[in-house]
Amino acid sequence: MTAAPRLRSIAKDFVRHYSDLWTSGKAMFVCLNKVTCVRMYNYVQEYWQEEIKALKRQIKGAAQQEAQELERKLKWMESTEMAVVISQEQNEIQTFSKWKLDIKYHRQKMEKRELDKEFKDRNNPLRVVFVCAMWLTGFDVKCLSCLYLDKPLKAHTLMQTIARANRVSEGKSNGLIVDYIGIVKALRKALADYTANVGRGEGVDPTVDKDELINRILEVIAKTKEFLSGKGFELDTLVEAVDFEKMWYLQEAANLVCGSMEDKKTFSTYASELNRLMKYADRDDITGTDRKEYEAIAAIFAQLKKKRKSTNITDLMVRVSCIIGEYVQIEDMKTEVHDAPAKRFDISAIDFDLLRREFARVQHKNLMMKDLEEIILQKLDGLIFSNPNRIDYYERYQKIIDDYNKEQDRATIEKTFMDLMAVVKDLSDEEQRYVREGFTDDEELTLFDLLLRDDLSKQDIKKLKEVAASLLQKIKTLISQFDHWTDKQATKSAVDNLIRDTLWAELPECYDEVSISKYRQKVYEYVYMRYKDIA
Repeated sequence: MTAAPRLRSIAKDFVRHYSDLWTSGKAMFVCLNKVTCVRMYNYVQEYWQEEIKALKRQIKGAAQQEAQELERKLKWMESTEMAVVISQEQNEIQTFSKWKLDIKYHRQKMEKRELDKEFKDRNNPLRVVFVCAMWLTGFDVKCLSCLYLDKPLKAHTLMQTIARANRVSEGKSNGLIVDYIGIVKALRKALADYTANVGRGEGVDPTVDKDELINRILEVIAKTKEFLSGKGFELDTLVEAVDFEKMWYLQEAANLVCGSMEDKKTFSTYASELNRLMKYADRDDITGTDRKEYEAIAAIFAQLKKKRKSTNITDLMVRVSCIIGEYVQIEDMKTEVHDAPAKRFDISAIDFDLLRREFARVQHKNLMMKDLEEIILQKLDGLIFSNPNRIDYYERYQKIIDDYNKEQDRATIEKTFMDLMAVVKDLSDEEQRYVREGFTDDEELTLFDLLLRDDLSKQDIKKLKEVAASLLQKIKTLISQFDHWTDKQATKSAVDNLIRDTLWAELPECYDEVSISKYRQKVYEYVYMRYKDIA
C-alpha cells in the first residue's frame, strides 16, 4: 500500500480529480499512517504544480470566454493550501528524518495555527487536509464535499469516517467518497458481522450471561496456569513474591513464554482474552485469589508488549519500502481510471447519524454489538405493523442477508450491497405510497391493499378506494365509543358486523358472497391486531 509507485499514481489521480471539482468544496484525504500522510502530501504538491503549469498552457490556447473560466480555476488552484493533521509522537523528528521527510514544517503549522477552524471556514484557502486518525470521528465540517480513502477501515470507525462527507451545507447537494482501497468490501464485512445473529430464532437474547462470563474467566486462568506450569513456571510464585523478587519472577515468566513463536502466541491468546473478558466483570464477580492470578498473567503479558514496543523497526521499514518500491508496477492511470467508468454507489439512503448512535450505545458490559439488521428493521417493523401485506419486503431483505452472510465470493460484494440499498430505497418509496394512491394516511392504504383484487377495472379501483377510506372512518368512530372493545364479545361482534355490512353494501359488484366473507375476515383480523390496545 505504501510503495512509492502506488502512492504517486494515487496522488496524480487525486490532483486530476479534485482540481476538476474545484467549485464543490473542501477535501479530506485519509492515509494509512502518519508517515504516509506526509509522503502523500509531498507527492500531491508535486503534481499540483504540474497541473497548474498545464492549466496555464491551456489558457493561452483557449477562447476568451473559456479562458476567463480557466483563469478563475487557476486562481483557485494557486491559492489552495493543504495541510497534514496528525497527532504528535515521541521521537517523531528522528523517525520522519529516516524517511527523508520534514515533520517540523507540518508540526509548526499544526501548533501555531488553528487548522480546525480554518478548515471549517468555507472561505478559508485551507482546502485539503491529509489525515490518518485525527478528525475521522466527531469532527464535523459542513463544507467538506469530498473524502478520499486510502486506509482500511471497519465497523463504527468506517461508518463515522464516511459520515464526514454527509453534512448539509449551503450549495452542497451531496458528499462524494473516492475509494482507493476497496471500501465496499469493508462495508460488506461490517454488515456481515452485525447481522451474525440473524436466523437464531425469535426471543434469542443477544447478551452474554454473567455466569457464563465468570466461568469463562476462571477457565482461561486455569488454562494459562497449566500452560505456564508445563513450561516449568508456577504462577503462584509470582503472585506471592514481593519487591525485587517479583520483578525477577516476572522476567523469568516472560522469557519462558518466548521459548518459541508458538509458545508466545498461545500465551498471548490466553492473556488477550482474559484482558477482554475482565473489562466486563465487576470487582466482586471473582475472588481475590483469582483476581491476583489474573493480574499476574496481565503483568507477564505487559512485559511481552513492553519488549516489543522497545524495538525500533523504522530502519527496517524504510529498507523494506525501498525494496518493494523497486518491484511494484502501476498500470497507467489514464487507461485504468479515466477511460473506464468508476464504480459508483449511492449510499445517501443510509442514516449514518443513526448508525453512529447505535454503535455508541454499545458500551454496557456483557453486551454484544447490536446487529446492523436492527437499523433497517426499524423501518420494516413500522411498515409491516401498519400493513401486514408488506411482509414480502421483510422476506426479500432476509433473503439478501442470508445470502450475504453465506457468500464468500468477492465478485458478489457489489451486487449484494446494491441489493440492500435497493431495499432501503423501496421501503422509503413504500412509506409515501399512500400519498401517490390519493389516501390521507397509511391506514386507509392498508385497508385498500387488504381488499384489492387483480381483476378490478379502473372504475372498480376508484370505488374500492372510497370504500377503504369510508370503512376505516366508520371503524374508528365505533371503537372510540367502547371501553376496551376487545374485552367483550358483544363489542367485538359489533365491529365485525360493521365490517360485514359495509362490505356488503359498498364493495363493487364483482365481489361475490364467498369473497366478501374472506375479505371481511382479513379486515377484522387486521383491525383487531392494529387497534386492540385502544381504550
